[in-house]
Amino acid sequence: MKQFHKFGLVMAANFEAVAAMVAAYWSAKYLNEHYPKGFDWANLTYVLGLLLIARSWYVVLRTLIRDQKAAETASEQGETKDGSGPN
Repeated sequence: MKQFHKFGLVMAANFEAVAAMVAAYWSAKYLNEHYPKGFDWANLTYVLGLLLIARSWYVVLRTLIRDQKAAETASEQGETKDGSGPN
């Protein structure tokens, strides 16, 4: 995976985090106005937003770790095939 692609994944996860929190804020505001309850809907929507952020970062980190392992495996196989090592 190219370095710019990795950078793009990390930046996209940050923008997704901002979007999730903004959506949680507006959802809480809408729910408080149209469906009033004895509790603040923000307590629920912010927790859901944080879960979405955690899932997003889990996917990004899993992808980056998998790519790192694939790169290490490829470099080790390159050393054993021709003996010259990775260039």
